[in-house]
Amino acid sequence: MSSDDAKANARRKWKALESNPEVLTSLGRKLGLKGGWAFADIFGFDADLLAMVPSPCVAVILLFPSNKKTPNPTSEVKNDELFYLTQIPELGNACGTIAMLHSFANNIKTLEFDDESVLVNFVKKLKKETPLKRGELLNDDAEINALHNELAHEGQTEVQEGKVNNHFVCFTNVGGRLFELDGTKTGPIDHGEIGEAGLLQSAATTIQEHYVKPNPDCLEFAMIGLSPPAAW
Repeated sequence: MSSDDAKANARRKWKALESNPEVLTSLGRKLGLKGGWAFADIFGFDADLLAMVPSPCVAVILLFPSNKKTPNPTSEVKNDELFYLTQIPELGNACGTIAMLHSFANNIKTLEFDDESVLVNFVKKLKKETPLKRGELLNDDAEINALHNELAHEGQTEVQEGKVNNHFVCFTNVGGRLFELDGTKTGPIDHGEIGEAGLLQSAATTIQEHYVKPNPDCLEFAMIGLSPPAAW
């Protein structure tokens, strides 16, 4: 099988998720996330817009054009608390689910999951594995693959099985530091201490500096936060 055929098969196996908080929340529920948490759109970087996101926001998922990717980390991160999973080529268009898994696994003590849920069992199984092995085990997980593709069909746009032009990454707090978790990179990126600003503001500032400002003519950025559901 040629390299192009292998990539095409991987994209058919792992279809692209839509950047839709309802879709991500539905997938979260199927993985075991309880009703006290949900994904919601973040409409911009202004303080008033960030204030619309229910608190606490424990993770921010960024969708951006694949050709605007930032460099790999310049140093290796050594943090036993951090869960990171490599997006091996066989995982095709699984970046949306990988960003969700990074959001969930690194906040599993804060979020509420059903005991013996798909997510809890998956994280337990992968806890002591390397990032590469975690990627391989995710690709072999028929249950998560089926749930991923089921939710890929629930979006408002046509399901894409070929190469897509956008990519999902996760920003979250691990040990008081802001980490960018992109499974296609060589490892996690440590953006430093979060401090009093909080996760949401720190992530928004970092996204502006590293993604938005260097690409002033690009409008294809979208942010989704993981927090308690809005009261309205």
